[in-house]
Amino acid sequence: MSVRHWISSASFIVLATVAMPALAQSSRQDQRLNVTPYLGIDQVVMAPLKGEGDVLTYTNVTAGVTAEVRSRRVEATIDAQYNHSFGWGSQATDQDVISGILNMRVNVARGLSLNAGGLATRVRTDGLSGAAALNDSFTSQVYAGYVGPSYTTQLGDFTVNGSYRLGYARVEDDVNADIPGAPPIGSFADSWSHSLLGSVGFAPGTVLPIGLTASAGYDREDASQLDQRFEDAWGRLDATLPVSRTVALVGGIGYENIEISQRSPVLDDDGTPIIRNGRYVTDKSAPRALVYEFDDIIWDVGVLWRPSHRTSLQARVGERYGGMTYQGSFTWQGRDSNFSLVVFDGIDSFGRMIIGDVAALSGSNLNVVRNPFTGDLSGCAFSATGGGQCFNDALSGVTGNNFRYRGVSAQYALQRGPWGWGIGAGYSQRKFITPQGQTVFIRGTRDENWFGNVSANYRLSDTDSIDTAVYVNYFDASDARPDVLNYGAFTSYFKGLSRRLSASASVGIDGAKADDLDTVINAMGQVGLRYSF
Repeated sequence: MSVRHWISSASFIVLATVAMPALAQSSRQDQRLNVTPYLGIDQVVMAPLKGEGDVLTYTNVTAGVTAEVRSRRVEATIDAQYNHSFGWGSQATDQDVISGILNMRVNVARGLSLNAGGLATRVRTDGLSGAAALNDSFTSQVYAGYVGPSYTTQLGDFTVNGSYRLGYARVEDDVNADIPGAPPIGSFADSWSHSLLGSVGFAPGTVLPIGLTASAGYDREDASQLDQRFEDAWGRLDATLPVSRTVALVGGIGYENIEISQRSPVLDDDGTPIIRNGRYVTDKSAPRALVYEFDDIIWDVGVLWRPSHRTSLQARVGERYGGMTYQGSFTWQGRDSNFSLVVFDGIDSFGRMIIGDVAALSGSNLNVVRNPFTGDLSGCAFSATGGGQCFNDALSGVTGNNFRYRGVSAQYALQRGPWGWGIGAGYSQRKFITPQGQTVFIRGTRDENWFGNVSANYRLSDTDSIDTAVYVNYFDASDARPDVLNYGAFTSYFKGLSRRLSASASVGIDGAKADDLDTVINAMGQVGLRYSF
């Protein structure tokens, strides 16, 4: 493991553990804190059922911590793990994997809270975008985290809100070179992002028969790849007009200014961009080129249906980014289940997208689904109380470019008696944006991604359980990279041997099919022990 990898790994673990003093302080008052550090060892075997390959054997050593708290001041979930794989034989290489999720909200004072979150996982970097990173050498570590305050208060009939978020995203340097025959696309390295939002308004029937809210925001991202910069400043006025007890008409109008710029890559004698470690070498002396500019009025109209405090539907159509946009959402919160559906349309990047996904996590009842053979996150974190999130779109086809991002995603989670269920599915399209005249990508190219994840958990007792997961992901690439279909399933049985010692056994199958490449299907088995402190 490199020094930089150790530093990144330590950073994530520190991010997870710095919350402990605040959590511990809260637990002394409310006695609601549960922290479980653990050590584990397991044996994994992989055997090809279809396609070429050898039988591979690994010994995995893991160290991790899970923590959950829900009190008057603190609400947090931590699930962080370090996994080192010792490969048996020349074909099974040693690997290190850092994975986990952190989500925390601390109520500092009345109306004022501090929010923080983090994600660590692994992705493919060999062109098989979306396929499982199953002990493959062509992988990279991904880290993302954010922190920031939010404030809300009531001034008479007026509601005032404000928030700020500082985010950082990073993909480690051990990326593979671009795929032969494909146009050079470069890869995301790291970025810092800022998001500032404020609003003031009143509800219908207070000051006026209609509700009005004035809001403004500013977003900025500075990415190291080609010294990219994204800036978005906007302001708008929204109105809500009730037409019945459960239905209201909604609409808004405002102004927005977006600018995306970057520098040119260094070119060789043939005019080809120079790429090192899978990334462009930035020409620092080159002037900044305008990638994208939008400076215009924005508007939208729609309908809001809220038959109860548990159910809400909103659909809007409007004009933004120089064309029509369609957005909507539906949420339903049951006593022990939750369903959400979102239709989205915006300008995004990998850095802003992954930070947004991490920030969307909420609640302290997150079910983080892991691959038992590698320790990797399987794509979604589910919550029956709301606040779950899927990361499949962000982690499929990691790129250093900005893009128009449209699609739909849905999640359902249920926790009833001994049963726990989680279902996530979605579709997205990314249309890439690059400067005209720069040899860095094909302007206007696009890719598409479909994904589905299902997980089920059944608790046989307080210490014994059975976990099952099924997943599928299809990535339709926009260039000479292959289109990839990945699918698989696994089942794990956990048995408590004593108060602190438990055993596990897992079986699974994983398949991948890429253009012009033979289908590869592997069977997997695992047995292991875990000691919890």
